[in-house]
Amino acid sequence: SPNGKFVALYTDDGKVWVIGSDFQERYSEYNTRSKTPPKDLQWCGDNAVVLAWEDEVHLLGPNGAADNWEYNSFIHLLPDIDGIRVLSGEVCEFIQKVSDPTFEVFRLGSTHPASVLLDAIDQLDKKSPKADDNVQMIRPHMDEAVDVCVRAAGQEFSIHWQKQLLKAASFGKSVLDLYNSDDFVDMTEALRVLNAVRFYEIGLPLSYEQYIRLTPERLVQRLVNRQEYLLALKISEYLRLPIDKIYVHWARQKVRSSSTDEDSICEEIVQKLNGTRGISFEEVARAAYDEGRGGLAAELLEHEPRAGKQVPLLLNIGEETIALDKAIESGDTDLVFYVLLNLKKKTQLSSFFRTINSRPVATAIVESSAMDQDKELLKDLYYQDDRRLDGSNLLLSEALDASDLGPSTDKLKMAAKLLRDSKEYAPQVTALEEAQKLLRFQEAFEKDIDDRFVGLSVNQTMSKLIRAGHAKRAQKVQSEFKVPEKTYWWTRLRALVSKRDWRELEDLSKVRKSPIGWEPFFNEIIGAGNTKVAALFIPKCTALTSAERIEMWVKCGMIVKAGEEALKAKNRDALEELRTQASGQAQLEIDRMISQLQKGR
Repeated sequence: SPNGKFVALYTDDGKVWVIGSDFQERYSEYNTRSKTPPKDLQWCGDNAVVLAWEDEVHLLGPNGAADNWEYNSFIHLLPDIDGIRVLSGEVCEFIQKVSDPTFEVFRLGSTHPASVLLDAIDQLDKKSPKADDNVQMIRPHMDEAVDVCVRAAGQEFSIHWQKQLLKAASFGKSVLDLYNSDDFVDMTEALRVLNAVRFYEIGLPLSYEQYIRLTPERLVQRLVNRQEYLLALKISEYLRLPIDKIYVHWARQKVRSSSTDEDSICEEIVQKLNGTRGISFEEVARAAYDEGRGGLAAELLEHEPRAGKQVPLLLNIGEETIALDKAIESGDTDLVFYVLLNLKKKTQLSSFFRTINSRPVATAIVESSAMDQDKELLKDLYYQDDRRLDGSNLLLSEALDASDLGPSTDKLKMAAKLLRDSKEYAPQVTALEEAQKLLRFQEAFEKDIDDRFVGLSVNQTMSKLIRAGHAKRAQKVQSEFKVPEKTYWWTRLRALVSKRDWRELEDLSKVRKSPIGWEPFFNEIIGAGNTKVAALFIPKCTALTSAERIEMWVKCGMIVKAGEEALKAKNRDALEELRTQASGQAQLEIDRMISQLQKGR
């Protein structure tokens, strides 16, 4: 049985047993007195068993109750959740157990409040005072009477009795001070829908239980599948359900079945669907494409507002250019990239570049992607677009990334060749030629010095040569590449400090003139922690004020020397300040200088 509690068995001697699902207890037995087994045996709900022969039906209920009837044609049983359908060549009948609410209302001699309330309506129609007597009799149980009448109305297929029961429920509600009408409203809505689909022109004789189990949404879908679009729309609007899928199904069916010209079909569909929320023209266009109507599909896609829906189908129907334009309009770079990948696969490279050249957004996306993933494509793009400088820069970056000198030099030559025909790029050509020359120098240095030079700049090359003790070669590089004297001296200073070549720096302190002045020497050396060598450059900083030189001496820890500088400048305040920093013999020397300055006054 549907609830899993009982099992119906047909024996070889023509009897039907109903036993427990544990096969321990027999509840009912029925003798069919038939020598041939039934064609079918089904449960009718949880309470009855139905047997069917070719033109005869037996219904077995609890406690041995049974009934049977015959048909004029072959029959077929269709079990449902709350009963069973008997389908013959002439009729479709539905058998189910009488529901409890129906039994309470219509049972002969029933005194149930719901039955009394229904009778009160009948008396009210007759304008009989007995109606009021009935109401007063059941007033304490009026809410129960209303509920049972509402539920009984749901079980009725007769529109007359539906109305009578709902009328009784409405009358009972008016007597109650407080009553939640939600169930009443839901039932009236459900019955209105059920009566519409039960109508013979539609032919869906659903019971209330089947409707609830099916759900309104699936009922609408059934109507749509039957192409009952108008009724499906009315029910959806009445129950406040979405209607977009109904329109889309109608449009797809129109595309498949209509024999009129494509322009007329498109115009009719757009006229019907425009302005309806949630409509997907893409689904309709896909149906047109599946039917081999590519032109109609493209026309319909023009009305699809979502580019993400438009683009894939446009690509399928071969409208790559339109798909690219739609993707660009959407502003979705991922979508544009997706179209570009498809376009590149399907077209020749020259055609691909012609397509994107007139679309800056597409060109920018291709350039950005190729920069990371496909340098050869990027070179072709620059060549097609006559972007020589960009192409040259790309070759230059490849030259710098090359691990071997040969390929690196070749890349630089190609980069220079791209620009050589244009006077506009003369400075860039010169720079590329110098880069080639630098590579040749660096190759020679690597052979002689056994160290890595390729990939370094001119300044880095000079610095490394100086640190390696090849100052003359560094000067050669300076000469060949016309490095300014100041730049060379800065490079030399930092290289020597980095190497901690204090002797060479001491020798430099004896040079008469420095293109960068002497203060940088002091700062770089003191920064390296050598106060002794740094102090050698303080007397040479003649362009600085005495106060600045005093500070330099103090940084070197030479307080007496700082005092001499202050004495020379006759700066007593500086001497007094220095006295606070001095100790021992240095303090005595500072005191002597202060006395000497006072006597001089």
